[in-house]
Amino acid sequence: MLALLVLVPVIVGRVDNGPWTDAPTEGRIDQTVELAVVIVDGKTVRAPDSIQSVKLAGRKRATKPLEGARVQWSIIEPHGFRTVKPAVNGTTADFYSNVSLEPKTFGKWLGYDSIEYFERVVHAWRDEKPITAVIATADPKAQQVPGLGTLRYKAEVELDGQTLATPGTEAADAFGLLPNVHRVSIRQDDSFLGFLSSYLLVPEVLGSAGGGKNHQTERFTGADCADVMVGAMRRKGARLAYTNVAGLPAYAKTIAAAIEIDERGMPTTEIAGVKPGDLIRIDYGGQLRGHTPRAFDHVAALWEDKSDPDGPSKGAADGKLDGFDLVIHMGHPRLLIEPLSGQSPATIDVLRWKN
Repeated sequence: MLALLVLVPVIVGRVDNGPWTDAPTEGRIDQTVELAVVIVDGKTVRAPDSIQSVKLAGRKRATKPLEGARVQWSIIEPHGFRTVKPAVNGTTADFYSNVSLEPKTFGKWLGYDSIEYFERVVHAWRDEKPITAVIATADPKAQQVPGLGTLRYKAEVELDGQTLATPGTEAADAFGLLPNVHRVSIRQDDSFLGFLSSYLLVPEVLGSAGGGKNHQTERFTGADCADVMVGAMRRKGARLAYTNVAGLPAYAKTIAAAIEIDERGMPTTEIAGVKPGDLIRIDYGGQLRGHTPRAFDHVAALWEDKSDPDGPSKGAADGKLDGFDLVIHMGHPRLLIEPLSGQSPATIDVLRWKN
């Protein structure tokens, strides 16, 4: 008796006119990013008419026509804040954390937090033709820059009397969604800040961790303030190990030594010569002074040089760091872009990547 072949749906993507592949789909905002679903039927790969070949697990495969299929597409998003309490690892934070936030045990490893996800249909049942991949969230307020960031896609397929589906929210391990849940990451450009923008919508995980390719930042499942900065540099090609805020000076040179900024983000002495992409380490002042045992609590990157709208530069760039400048940092519960004044008062220093 012949065994029945199992039909396996696989999402493939391409950027501009590049090859169709089941690898994560990563592109720039100025590129065309498309997704399609193919059906692996034993040694046969069935695909929409416009797709003559695909790369599956790095191997080029010829295709045959996929006929009579109907497809429904969903986006998979992380919940920014947990909806299930208490946390499986005992953290008391509303956001995800692998480490303790309690004053007496701050930074103690608790084990991997459980990241929550949900699915929502974005293309109801339709034909099998490719779709344009977009980065769009259920809550528009979650998007700091429209069209930029990382989300996952799922496809359901009706074919030959069967309903099939690619992996979705159920496909997760300790680090978050598995790599076989198709990831789409859209970045602004190929600079450090550009690659950092591809981490928009990735949830904050304090104490993000994992070995090698399973590091949560490598997998775009979670990151903390320092790991997301290093992750962006790694995507850019730098060979840097993940580190904490205290370890960043090993990868950068000091542009401005430690200096106080007041509650408006204004430094006690002028900080000139800053550039977008410079790192700003932050030791919070005021009521938050000393709330962690670390010399610096947090790190942000200068996103855009701005100035006082009522000042000489009329809000435009002035090459000086102050509370009007926009910074990007891993806030609660994801990367945020906001004025530096939102991180004030504090003691800060400024670093610039060596690479």
